[in-house]
Amino acid sequence: MIDPSTLFSANVLLLSIFSITFLAISFQVSPRAHWLSWAGANALLAAALVCFALDDYLPPLAVYLLPNALLLLGFGFHWHAARQIADLPSRLGNVFAPASAYLLVAACAFLLPNYALAYTASNVIFTLIAVAIISTYATKSFRGLLSPIGLILAFFFLGVEGVLRTVHGLVTGGPQGPGMIADMILDIHLMCALVFVTLTGAFSLALSFELVARRNEEAARRDPLTGAFNRREFQERLEDLLDGREREDFGLVHFDLDHFKQVNDRYGHVAGDEALVRVSSEVKAHLRQNDCFARLGGEEFAVLLPSISRDNAYKVADRLRERISGLRFEFAPDDFRLTASAGIYHGDGNALASTDILQTVDKGLYKSKKAGRNRVSFADSASEERELVNGVAGKLRNRPQSAA
Repeated sequence: MIDPSTLFSANVLLLSIFSITFLAISFQVSPRAHWLSWAGANALLAAALVCFALDDYLPPLAVYLLPNALLLLGFGFHWHAARQIADLPSRLGNVFAPASAYLLVAACAFLLPNYALAYTASNVIFTLIAVAIISTYATKSFRGLLSPIGLILAFFFLGVEGVLRTVHGLVTGGPQGPGMIADMILDIHLMCALVFVTLTGAFSLALSFELVARRNEEAARRDPLTGAFNRREFQERLEDLLDGREREDFGLVHFDLDHFKQVNDRYGHVAGDEALVRVSSEVKAHLRQNDCFARLGGEEFAVLLPSISRDNAYKVADRLRERISGLRFEFAPDDFRLTASAGIYHGDGNALASTDILQTVDKGLYKSKKAGRNRVSFADSASEERELVNGVAGKLRNRPQSAA
């Protein structure tokens, strides 16, 4: 086996390197909170190992309290960082609660004296923290990423060791006194610690860069002003529907804000941007999760509604029209109304190109504009689709519906 002092040194060196690395990165990137938490976690774990290595030089009370408290504080920062990345509520109480609970039990153990009590308590708390961290990395915030799997494995490894040490403490009574016993078990623990430190450090770095890549990818799909999908993403979603093997009816709503140029001319472009953002927020709040809402450009928007009936597609479009007309804006008087005109395509898009469908729905939008605006009109999708695909005569020409 490797000499314990060498293993101690390797662990402390690796933890120090990761701590300095995470701290340096925190000054260069945003958000930085989880980087600082990781830096603190590694620094505290390194300090804990130093205390374990120097336990012969510490007073008995410090040996009871300090090393395990620092370890638990470090793991508390790991838990804090995981929740910060997942955008879950996390306060500093999450960091200090495990160490505080241990200090209370360890102080009682010192007074009894009964170090086995402190030993068992520390391992139970280690195990609970490991479970909490695993649960955080298993949330939907990390779905589709590979690095959280590595972190889950690292903390699972820690949790299993905590369970084994807890059982050891309950069955055998654990160590009879504080301090590290230089034996084969110590070597195994230090080797396990080295594996854990390596895994968490490497996968923490990988996770952060995976999240950056995900954010950049998401930003490339979004309109920077409104947060709606951009035209390219909308086009890809439409093509996916048309290329799908199983044909299902879908709806496509193309709407345009009426007389929007007057908003910019009368109230200014800042007010115009505010109006676009408010409209987008209102529309997104009233759509299903799998619907695709996109800004096509300027004041033009589109909504792709997969797996929907003709009547429901109309109801969604008309509800959005009503919600937009009901908005009030701080930059305008109370009697100001922003309205929208919309055209709808409904069908399965069989053998039609996306350009055909967009041309069809534009006709519905034109009908709404021509009929007086602030209304929803169906394009004559059924008849035009049959004409384009089958060339069948005798189709119904006057099937479109309009909303007054």
